[in-house]
Amino acid sequence: MDGAARITQAQLKKLIAAKTVVVVDTRTPDAFARGHIPGAQLLPLEGRMTWPIEYEKFAQSLEKTRKTVVTYCA
Repeated sequence: MDGAARITQAQLKKLIAAKTVVVVDTRTPDAFARGHIPGAQLLPLEGRMTWPIEYEKFAQSLEKTRKTVVTYCA
């Protein structure tokens, strides 16, 4: 394991319902377009965003929410 915390789908559903989480989809834009968790924000780890400026802006916007961030890639 990589040390990152893991949660179940049931736990994620509860967090989303409570509006205490920001969900970030790290897949490609094509995969995101085919289907994603409702309300998820796209932050593809491959390709299209320009490092590091766009990622820094995205991270700052997440920080401002003061919510837990959950990422997924599958």
